[in-house]
Amino acid sequence: VIADFDKADRHRIIPRLKSNVLIYSSYKIEHAPESVSTLVNDNEQFACLALGQFIQNDIQNVAFYMDPSECNTGWANERLHYFEKHAKLLGLNYLSDVKKEMDSRPFPLGVYCASDRGAMKLVNYCLAKKIAVPNQVSIIGTDYDDAERVLAPMPLSSINIDPYLLGQRCIEVLFKAVRFKKILHEKYQPINLMNGKSTTVDENQDDIVNKALYFLYNNFHLNINVHQVIDFCRVSRKTLDNRFIASKGMTVHQYLSNLRIKKSKKLLRNSKDSIECIALQCGYPNQSYLYQVYRKQFDYTPCEYRNSNNLI
Repeated sequence: VIADFDKADRHRIIPRLKSNVLIYSSYKIEHAPESVSTLVNDNEQFACLALGQFIQNDIQNVAFYMDPSECNTGWANERLHYFEKHAKLLGLNYLSDVKKEMDSRPFPLGVYCASDRGAMKLVNYCLAKKIAVPNQVSIIGTDYDDAERVLAPMPLSSINIDPYLLGQRCIEVLFKAVRFKKILHEKYQPINLMNGKSTTVDENQDDIVNKALYFLYNNFHLNINVHQVIDFCRVSRKTLDNRFIASKGMTVHQYLSNLRIKKSKKLLRNSKDSIECIALQCGYPNQSYLYQVYRKQFDYTPCEYRNSNNLI
């Protein structure tokens, strides 16, 4: 098993090896040797875990931060790419320059950091500026690094890349490649988000709910149903509903319905899109279905809601 494939000397070593080889990399390998298997960090899932936490805390303003020493690293930039991409897909307000934006105080603000080092430095920056963490700025790091967390002024929330389990996963993939005589290319996904004092966490915090929330916000416009959420989270309907009731006071179906209604009302107030177009953007099959939902829940139509708000 060869780690840190991005270092130049690794490229010279591989052609001389006669054994089966697996390369581990902290980000996507663009040109891996044909004769080796690979395991890479799923940085897209890292970003999704952080976004799920911010959604859980009803944070709409989000940003990404990396320490200046990390700006030229592939793993930091890959995390930035996926975080920005999915934040915009989720309809969140993505801020590109976190320290500059803090001056205008767009709070509450959620910041995902490329590493725990960056998270530690950002916490110190906030404290020096008398910005409250996590009440004003919620900060999530990456690695769950013991050394950085000891140096931080408060326990950091961080995505856990467990090095023991990572090593175990490397061996599993390598053995599978040997057994089936195949070259394998697989991803390593984080186990969970470890919540510290740099994010607001209540007693009902739940990683499964965070994962479901990410999926809901990213796909509600596609006419998804609860079964697809269950498949994504890999839990039973009963388990997911129980977790949602404990955390949000409602079932996942009720949460999805409320999410669609909230989005439709925002579009009715702030856009000139047709009712049909708004229905499709919110995951309803047509405008007739949207009319039925409004009449049943509010005793008025989408048009009546739009007209009443335009008069204000």
